[in-house]
Amino acid sequence: MNKTTNGEQTSKDSFLERIARMYYVLGMNQQEISEQLNIGRSSVARFLNEARERGIIQFQIRSDLENSRHTALEKQLAKQYGLKDCVVFRSDDSPNAFETLASQYLNSVLPTHGSIGLGWGRTLYSIGTQMHLCDPRPGLKVVQLSGGSGAKEELVPAASVIQVWAHALRGKPYLFPAPAIARTEESKLGFLNDPSIQEIVEAIRKVSVAVIGIGHTGEDASIISSGLVPGLDSATLSATSVGDVIFHFYDDQGTFSNPALSERVVGVSPEDYLNIELRIGVAYGTGKTRAIKGALNGRLLHVLMTTEETASTLLD
Repeated sequence: MNKTTNGEQTSKDSFLERIARMYYVLGMNQQEISEQLNIGRSSVARFLNEARERGIIQFQIRSDLENSRHTALEKQLAKQYGLKDCVVFRSDDSPNAFETLASQYLNSVLPTHGSIGLGWGRTLYSIGTQMHLCDPRPGLKVVQLSGGSGAKEELVPAASVIQVWAHALRGKPYLFPAPAIARTEESKLGFLNDPSIQEIVEAIRKVSVAVIGIGHTGEDASIISSGLVPGLDSATLSATSVGDVIFHFYDDQGTFSNPALSERVVGVSPEDYLNIELRIGVAYGTGKTRAIKGALNGRLLHVLMTTEETASTLLD
């Protein structure tokens, strides 16, 4: 039985390889293949798709980024955490190296029309200063995924992230005119009832791609050092959580673990965040390793962009 099964498998693989070679190497179109093999044209398309799924057909995309990426680490991380893609940049001490490479990668994946959502933080702001290297996208809406930090914008960039990205991409900025975290759930509802807030909330629900940073729970976490939540300290956060996306905190397994705080976040909800088709996380540094790993465990990201040092630590 096993011999028969193995024989059938080999025969099927050979057949799929034959179709793949006819299409990609010999340059035959699907109609020509269907006529030569006496099968339907729709079957040719189905067999080509099956050959890709079974690894008989494999693609390698050449780009200027190739020499700057650590493909071995990328493959290991993508496989271990089920990522759609992983971007690991090699060590480079030149100014703005990470940000420049990040913008080049994003230029290849961001849509030209529709809308993208952005998180907050200094890393995203720094990348925004290099986004002028991307192709202009005048048909793109750049949406702020949560409220801002008011006078603390310098410590926790939010609105300024939207402004610098939208200016660089020639897109249309959609700012969130509200605090990132309300004092109470009741005051949050008051903000959400404002017509201008309702417009941005609707825009958030139409976002197809999100680019976010990943927060941690240490003493120097932005949410603590900025005092966005008066009285909040690292010990309280770390008791239940290891990191956050858009101020929604999660544990080691990537399960949202601080519902009381999440209910006060004025912006994208955990449910709406998880409904975004492509979620790209940008984070690096040994202090964020546990937070990044939690996000990966919980499948909170589809794509991770990080450094060689951080990637090695995640695999260790």
